[in-house]
Amino acid sequence: MILNRILFLCGQSCIGRIGLLSLLIGLSGCQDFTDDTGMTLPEPDLKFVDEALNLPLDEKEYTVDIESNLPWRVKTSAAWIDLLTSNGLKSGSFKMSVTKNTDVASREAEIFAWIVEGAETKLKVVQEGIGIALKKRTLKVGAKGSEEEVIPFATMVAYTYELSEGCDWIHITDGEPITPGVVNDSELKLKIDPYKDVEDGRTAYLYLKGSNGVTDMLTITQDKKPLEDIDYLRMFYEGANGDNWVKKWNFDAPLETNATHWPGVTVTNGRVTGILFSADNNIEGDMTPLCYLSELKTLKLTRQKISFIPEEIGLLTNLTALWVRESALSGKIPESISNCKLLTEVNFSNTPDKTPDEYKNNLTGGIGMLIDIPGLVTIKLYCNQLEGSLPVIPLDNNNNPTTWKNLKEFMVYSNGFSGSIPYGYGVSIANNGSAGLFWVNDNQLTGKIPADIMTIPRYQTVANEKQIRLLKGNNLTE
Repeated sequence: MILNRILFLCGQSCIGRIGLLSLLIGLSGCQDFTDDTGMTLPEPDLKFVDEALNLPLDEKEYTVDIESNLPWRVKTSAAWIDLLTSNGLKSGSFKMSVTKNTDVASREAEIFAWIVEGAETKLKVVQEGIGIALKKRTLKVGAKGSEEEVIPFATMVAYTYELSEGCDWIHITDGEPITPGVVNDSELKLKIDPYKDVEDGRTAYLYLKGSNGVTDMLTITQDKKPLEDIDYLRMFYEGANGDNWVKKWNFDAPLETNATHWPGVTVTNGRVTGILFSADNNIEGDMTPLCYLSELKTLKLTRQKISFIPEEIGLLTNLTALWVRESALSGKIPESISNCKLLTEVNFSNTPDKTPDEYKNNLTGGIGMLIDIPGLVTIKLYCNQLEGSLPVIPLDNNNNPTTWKNLKEFMVYSNGFSGSIPYGYGVSIANNGSAGLFWVNDNQLTGKIPADIMTIPRYQTVANEKQIRLLKGNNLTE
């Protein structure tokens, strides 16, 4: 009776069209489309006009059409899609914008539309990738030249390459044949002739051209003078989107610890000893140049887009802390990291359920090389795609670890590790009392839990610690 009365009043223009539409919007969230008099509202009829959207890689706005007989809403969980409008009354459209896809491969998402909550209609959205991309965009060599410089790249398309006009001092060896349609990791190898001229330096460009029309460029600079820390900082800056950084470096200022001119940089006795960016600074590119800062002790990057850990990381023999968190890492941890014998902290983690997709690390492969770094105290690798066995800690005749003796935090949960847990982790971690953490849940671990793990104080004092951080997501027994 109430509904009939409202509809009658609306027909008499007392509430009017706006009131009726508000009523329909309120009813659209309900499952029951009848009132107590038997009046029946239309059955929900909603669909996207297009079966799917296939979008180019560029940033752009789009209009999406919907056919509907009742008020509707739309939503998506994709971070790269921004719904500029999210509802309508009947058949109509909504606007959305997408960010540029800088990945080699295409990416997919879904947009959900509904009249009745729980009965959503899906629209598949596919945005093409750039198809081909260099993993290194700057290369700087000294006057002696180089017998072999490896230039890694990824491609899904056939490619060609060429050097800038007149360049005769760079010689290129082809990469392996590629398979179109899938992501191929390949590389070009460059031989750089020695530099004997009296000029200050020379520069050339290598153009990598995909058959899809996308071209990427490597800048190659050869300097007559020995390279210094500021040269490597400049190389990193220029190849890592420096012009668009939030906090920029001022290369006209003296290289010193100065938050205004050199944000994030610590300088000791004229040498760079620390680099720290703990929030998004629009850093995007190859971190290889930083691996030549021979006095670097701390390298901590969070919420950047670094892409991969370079093989050159092993050159940082003075490094004590290495964090590359939530920075779009992919690929494997290089074996050369085992040369960083002074490392006490390694952190390549994501924040569970909070790291945006564009910043998520997706490291693969194993971590066996870390056992060769004796002083590790903190190992945080959680929420990646790592796999294989947990490293076996060497033991002495009394079953005490001979490495990782001061291990405090071993946090590798939400990966794909398999096999059993070796004896020795609990011996080291238990020495840190209630501060010691051994979090390995949500892997594929099997077998019996070693007795030393159960001596870790948290498993004896913290409610559900054993169930949540050890047994959950594994197939372990006590």
